[in-house]
Amino acid sequence: MNRTQKQEFIDELQKELKTTPNFILVDFRGLSVPDVTEFRRKVKASGSSYRVVKNRLALRAAKGTPLEKLESQFVGTTGIAWNGEDPVVLAKTLVDFAKEHPALAVKAGLVSSDQVLDADGVKALSAMPGLSELRASFLGLLQAPATKLVRLLGTPATQMAQVLKAHQDKEGGE
Repeated sequence: MNRTQKQEFIDELQKELKTTPNFILVDFRGLSVPDVTEFRRKVKASGSSYRVVKNRLALRAAKGTPLEKLESQFVGTTGIAWNGEDPVVLAKTLVDFAKEHPALAVKAGLVSSDQVLDADGVKALSAMPGLSELRASFLGLLQAPATKLVRLLGTPATQMAQVLKAHQDKEGGE
């Protein structure tokens, strides 16, 4: 890669990093090629992105982006995983994969462009419910009062119908 290609690569990566608020850095040393392929597939399936970049180039691309807050973590073999919408999904994907493949180590994370997490913080984040789960819970909470109200309003009519039916059965049975 010549100097011009490197600069184009850095500019392209920097554009991508500026628009993304959630990052997790991993150390992938010791993973086999099939494991890395499986890892990349799982990250992509979660709606996230993953890239391995030389630390020097990554640091240059991180200048002026939220990822700059994690510059001290760019030591050794470092992979960058990011997700623009839901950091929990990304954390769950990485932590679950690390459980199956201990060679993968989570280094640090950045949530919402400002909250820096260490490896334990990323593990704690992975234990939280994801954005879609929270939305479903919230909708359930919003719908519960309406459902209860409809059931409550329908109860007297239902009881009245049952009394009339019982009376009809009693009259018809004699």
